Amino acid sequence: MNFQMLLVTSILILVSLFFGWLYSEKKLNGKFNKIINWISFPFPLLALYSIFKLNLDFGYVLVSLTIFALLIWLMGILIKLDSLKKEARSFFTILLLITIFRSFIFEPFQIPSESMLPQLEIGDFLVVNKYSYGLKNPIGNKTLITMGSPERGDVIVFTPKHTMCSSNLQSAYPNSIDSLSNQQRFNWQRYYENCSELGVKYIKRVIGLPGDEVTYQNKNFLVNGEPLNKKFIEQVSNDFILEESQNSKSYLVRQTNKNRNLNNSWKVPEGHYFVSGDNRDNSLDSRSWGFVSEDDVSGKASFIWMHWECLGCLPEFSRNKFIE
Repeated sequence: MNFQMLLVTSILILVSLFFGWLYSEKKLNGKFNKIINWISFPFPLLALYSIFKLNLDFGYVLVSLTIFALLIWLMGILIKLDSLKKEARSFFTILLLITIFRSFIFEPFQIPSESMLPQLEIGDFLVVNKYSYGLKNPIGNKTLITMGSPERGDVIVFTPKHTMCSSNLQSAYPNSIDSLSNQQRFNWQRYYENCSELGVKYIKRVIGLPGDEVTYQNKNFLVNGEPLNKKFIEQVSNDFILEESQNSKSYLVRQTNKNRNLNNSWKVPEGHYFVSGDNRDNSLDSRSWGFVSEDDVSGKASFIWMHWECLGCLPEFSRNKFIE
């Protein structure tokens, strides 16, 4: 399904229906308002679902809707339409409160891929703790007040440089661009070709902190020369489920017989982090496209609050749990 087309179509239909409602209210004493309201009902849901599937930055969406509601409120005042003024004021108040909550406290995020199996599945909806590392502005990730920093083993949501068209190769490898292999340069260019102006949010686990020496060899991570502790849990077909530990954090990772030849060593620069997916052989992460800047971190993934895999599926709550 083309979710971009679905989103644009839903927005255009909603705008058209709004002007139809305005005409009905102003010229026809609200004769067709109920019909228009019933027709309008599914399109906000379709637009919202498209936004989640496209993995767009919801902050821009909320701020845009809040400003739009404010403009509609002002329009109601100017044209002296009490019903429009009243409804728009209510929507503006609600959206403003949601924007504040989402910007400074919690943010929703949907898992778009299998890179964090076995713990996180496609269709999981997460709560991202926005204040774990500091208060962010409503649009973008600029930190207003610093309150902490990611630790090894944290699961973080961020916008990697290669997904933003305003970035370049050096932004992902600030201190090691001259030592990059041709394969690393090729990978960056390949991923960068799918960039967007706002970027795309990813979710991965922190492996290395600023100043760490991270090595990946024979499907194992070493941090400052020390291998991460692993314990075999089970084998499912060709998949191996292992328990991995960093400091006091323990979590499950998945490995296969697949060989991607990602052996390498990295020195994590200041202000950056090295991240990896828990589905180690099916994840595009710092091994492929470089480091994550602390300025691009949105927050810490904390809780699965719903599982909704497809538009025709019913939401499920059996997977609700805290994220390890």
